[in-house]
Amino acid sequence: MSKLGAARWALKRLPSRWKRVIESAIKTYKGIGDRKDRTILKRDARKFLGFASIRMIAFDIALDSRRQKTAYLRKSRTGAGR
Repeated sequence: MSKLGAARWALKRLPSRWKRVIESAIKTYKGIGDRKDRTILKRDARKFLGFASIRMIAFDIALDSRRQKTAYLRKSRTGAGR
């Protein structure tokens, strides 16, 4: 997925609180950002990064949790072929 594709995905699926910072990032990436967009990015980009990092970590933990619950299935498959 491209950067612009990821930004469009984020605009549709993330809380509206992040809409301005994502839109400012898109405009800046395209080279059409103005002073207002740069101000928004300076003020909110770090907060958005924190939000996104926490969401990724939570997803990773949840994924690992599901893997642990089905680990016995993977072990039986690998053991059956030996």
